[in-house]
Amino acid sequence: MSVKRKVKPLTIGIVAVVVLVAIGVGANIGKTKVGSPTQATSSKGTDTKKLIEIKTNTRKNCTSTPILVADKNGYFAEQGLKLVFTGELKSPEILPSVLNGNNDFADTHPNALATYVAGGATVKGVARSIIEPPASVDPKFRHMRWFVKKSTGIKTWSDLINYKKGKKLVINGLAPNCTTFISSTIADKYKIGRDRIQFVNFDTDQAALQAVEQGNIDIAVVHPPFYKLAADSGLQLIGDSSDAGLGEAAGVYLYYFTDAFIKDHPDTIKKFVKAINIAQNWSNQHPAEAAKITGDYIGVPADGSHYYSTTTAIPENQIAPWVDDLVKTGKLKKGQVKITDMITHEFEKS
Repeated sequence: MSVKRKVKPLTIGIVAVVVLVAIGVGANIGKTKVGSPTQATSSKGTDTKKLIEIKTNTRKNCTSTPILVADKNGYFAEQGLKLVFTGELKSPEILPSVLNGNNDFADTHPNALATYVAGGATVKGVARSIIEPPASVDPKFRHMRWFVKKSTGIKTWSDLINYKKGKKLVINGLAPNCTTFISSTIADKYKIGRDRIQFVNFDTDQAALQAVEQGNIDIAVVHPPFYKLAADSGLQLIGDSSDAGLGEAAGVYLYYFTDAFIKDHPDTIKKFVKAINIAQNWSNQHPAEAAKITGDYIGVPADGSHYYSTTTAIPENQIAPWVDDLVKTGKLKKGQVKITDMITHEFEKS
């Protein structure tokens, strides 16, 4: 049975509380040592005792691919780094674990990062992870797809305008995140109306797909590893994230560190960004192998992967739409958070 709960919007006040208590929150948060996810470092002939540990929370989802690839293929070791996964965390625990030093870095979408900064978190994005691929790349690598039951008769976004008129369209999503931002942007573009959308949160994409099949929600939005599962379930594809018209920005995901870590360990971050960039290019060029590395680690067959940034640059025009939407929805005041408050260009030539 799938677990479903209604989403409560994340407010700046809540984020501020998280920031204020982060140092003291859960002495054991993120400290469950599970070590490096592979032993690839030793296979590269590197003395692991001389490697600099770089800590992050254990990820059992599709965002983990570049990190796993960088570790398994030895790219971290080549830069003198050793990845250490410190244990799985719930979403609200990840930011505090970075702020209190239990973890060195994490990753998130720009709208979530903006709320962290607005709440007083001293963190900045140092590089991009996921991006929306260009039109020349196979659509199966696009950041998200939306599915409905075939019995609804819905085949396109425009079909939703008159579907269940006067009622809410229930979609899986958690704010602020990609599912809510991109879904709302598409609703605006196709004149569906974001006021017609009701978001509910699910623990996994698989649970959302099951909920659509059972008729508990109207639309499921899922990520690449589960596109095949959706198709095999006989669901109807109605569109993907490129329909938002945002280009690469539709998928952009950022790795972030604290300002203190950036100031005290710039060489470590430089090495991290270089290793991750190599891993992301390799993942784009070897998607099947990258998906297998991910699937083997998370314990779920991964039939696909995301598309990743091939450069170390962070174009500010890709961050702006995410922040502007927070202003549009009233979660931020205009000018409350500048893009330069959220990212640094210091490591773009790593």
